[in-house]
Amino acid sequence: MDYESQGYNEVPIGRAYSLQNAGGLVFVCTKGADGRYDLAPVAWCCPLDYDPVSMFIAVLDTSHKTWADILAGGVFALAFPGSDQKELVERCGSVSGFSVDKYESFSIPSMPGEALDLRIPEGVAGWVECSLVKTIVQGTSGVVFGKALAARAREEWWKERLHYVGDSVYFKPGDRV
Repeated sequence: MDYESQGYNEVPIGRAYSLQNAGGLVFVCTKGADGRYDLAPVAWCCPLDYDPVSMFIAVLDTSHKTWADILAGGVFALAFPGSDQKELVERCGSVSGFSVDKYESFSIPSMPGEALDLRIPEGVAGWVECSLVKTIVQGTSGVVFGKALAARAREEWWKERLHYVGDSVYFKPGDRV
């Protein structure tokens, strides 16, 4: 079959994930054993269950501070950046939380979590605070399973969400930013 004539281009196998990745970014917010708050942008996060309580999974690099913080503290928050926070996402993703206090270095205004001792960046569309239920490690990737303990969001949070597809392509529902 001539797929190209039907408008289908080949997708390299190493990029096949991008067909499913909706790219809804999250800041994974943590607190380390050292007492320092951290946050890292992550694009691989999705709901796992909703009844009787919402659960989420996020895929993290096991060499990053975020992973170490979650293992040490057993909690994390998923904060959903707004489209006006693209620069903050890029800055936070460009440095390691092991070497930089991102909240301090980038002067990130924040608010306390509702149920957990975590910092939530101001201006996000919403957030979910989670307790760690389980982890799975596959190679250098770690999957965290979290159970929602508290959640807050702006009224039309879904219109504000920043999405990242890859190759510097960001968008929000209906608009590319």
